[in-house]
Amino acid sequence: MRTLLLGSLRASATLLGLVAIAFVLLRLAPGDPAQLRFASDDAVDSGAAAEALVRFRSEHLLDRPLHVQFLHYLGPFDLSPAGHKLFGGSGSQPWGGLLAGDFGREYLRPDVEIAPEVLRRLSVTLPLALLSALLAYALALPLGVWQGLRRASAFDRWSRALTLLAYCAPVFWVALLLQELFGPAGLDWLPILGLRSRAAPSGDWGDLAAHAVLPIVCLSYASIATISRQMRAATAEIASSDFVLAARARGVRERAVIWRHIVRNALVPATTMVGQVLPWLVGGSVIVETVFEIPGMGKYALESLQRREYDAVAACVIVTGVMTLAGLRLSDVLQSRLDPRVRDGAV
Repeated sequence: MRTLLLGSLRASATLLGLVAIAFVLLRLAPGDPAQLRFASDDAVDSGAAAEALVRFRSEHLLDRPLHVQFLHYLGPFDLSPAGHKLFGGSGSQPWGGLLAGDFGREYLRPDVEIAPEVLRRLSVTLPLALLSALLAYALALPLGVWQGLRRASAFDRWSRALTLLAYCAPVFWVALLLQELFGPAGLDWLPILGLRSRAAPSGDWGDLAAHAVLPIVCLSYASIATISRQMRAATAEIASSDFVLAARARGVRERAVIWRHIVRNALVPATTMVGQVLPWLVGGSVIVETVFEIPGMGKYALESLQRREYDAVAACVIVTGVMTLAGLRLSDVLQSRLDPRVRDGAV
């Protein structure tokens, strides 16, 4: 119970620090959401526009010190002119902020609540990330095992060179290359924009799968390189260990040695990466979703950053941070279950 409590406190402190850093960096970035809000408003004269700018900044506390803005964003007290009476507000909206479960509304689209919009976008990003993680593990695990068992062979050298090249290849370059190769300008095999064709019915899963092929490939190829190299190193180390040599000396069949002794133990470090791969894919979806015009959370974060939607960007950062912390915790749990030495505190 004490360990669980300490872990929760550490996770809460880490998340609070992440929120604070994201908040400060976003506020210090160039740009003014108030100017963007009224940039295209030509129907008002300069006096009315100046008054609207002042009112907008006051309503969103953009004219207040940075620490006041952060406390307002954190909550649970609303510090705006309509906020809690204890802090000089009218009292019509006393509660708000993260601690009150309120992620706010967009500046340029006041009718859009940020929390439901982020969840809607996450429902697009998360399935793509899950499928990419499954594809990465399905290809990387056998590839890493084969490399580890065939060390210094021609296959090992060439496959390691290719995975290293894949790891170093920029994702935006690979995405554009795949669009040129498989899109209308090339072989015209796959759609290159969006997740659905305009003419396709809503339940056409074949159309959805065709649109998802290239984004999933772009999301997974770097993970394949990372996981396969981890699996190769673990396989090579275990294959030369004493208990494997002893099993072979006892006359155990090679197939049993590989599956029961080598692969089973080599899976431990690769399996514990599961909790880290998924948030990594979700956080790295910004480029892929932008290139392929996918309405996911990554594209929403980039669009919000361009519009200086501070609260929307912070919400995306918070969601990714929570997933990362949960993934790290999942990795610890998996490692303690798979490796008795960790569970018993031996390492």
